[in-house]
Amino acid sequence: MGNISIQGGGANNANLGGSRTLIDLSPAKDLSGAMQSAGMSFGRLVAFTGQAVADTQMRLNETGAAMATALATTQVDVIAAQESIYDDSGLLHEARSYTRKLPLVNFIDPVFYEWSAVRLQGEFYASGFSGNSTITANTSTETKTPGGGLFGLLFGSNKTNTQSNSSSVIVGSSVKVESSFGHVRASALLQPKLDIGVPAPRQVVRGPSLNVVAGEIKDIAVDGKLQSRTLAALLELRRADGSAIAGKAISIDTDGAPWSFSTTGAELTDAAGRVAITLRRDFLGKEADIAPKDVVLTARLGLVSNSSSLSF
Repeated sequence: MGNISIQGGGANNANLGGSRTLIDLSPAKDLSGAMQSAGMSFGRLVAFTGQAVADTQMRLNETGAAMATALATTQVDVIAAQESIYDDSGLLHEARSYTRKLPLVNFIDPVFYEWSAVRLQGEFYASGFSGNSTITANTSTETKTPGGGLFGLLFGSNKTNTQSNSSSVIVGSSVKVESSFGHVRASALLQPKLDIGVPAPRQVVRGPSLNVVAGEIKDIAVDGKLQSRTLAALLELRRADGSAIAGKAISIDTDGAPWSFSTTGAELTDAAGRVAITLRRDFLGKEADIAPKDVVLTARLGLVSNSSSLSF
């Protein structure tokens, strides 16, 4: 608030009372303090949030370490291997599971959580105007003149005429506007590790085995022109100990070439556990492709199967 005082004096045998003017002006309201206060509050919020994240992360690490210790010292019975036993017909005959004690940490990884993202966002708005002005003007005038003129001066007569004038003016105004707005957004993401799981037990299969053995390749020509090509293949059926399985019919599929038994009537495995087949390719037309071709042969007996790629 400012005060301005104006005073003046008189002359020329006239006593002029001083003229005094008072002006009261209030400056516009300063919002820097409010904004500074808001900024300091947001700073404290950031500091408190950082401290909370650090404290929580320390507790999470301690919990993860305690979990790792518990998993390492806890012994559990686990299935180390699972055995499936098939009979000579390729059907499941028996299944066995083998267990042993192992530390639980071998199968489950300790979970360590971490703050992967912590975000704070603050927005503050403030506006305002406050004014108050007052103008007060007081003016007083006093004039004194001697009376009687020249006659009064000669005969000792003295008379004074006094005249006083005063006036007062008061003007005042007041303006006040205020507004404020603010909000804070906070988000945090706490994530665990995803590499948790118990591995599947090792699978052991005991039963018959089917082997495919590729044999001789023959080209068949007529009048010097290649007409077809054959491939001899031998299928062997044996037990887990290597002994032959005789008298079994094996299911055979070929992709891209027809096949037939090499010996008519020999459709079952012989005493050595073998059955012979012949695959055939026919070349028709003048521009037939006679380049070697890959053919997939699949042999199956019950749940036992074998697929092999043969080229001829």
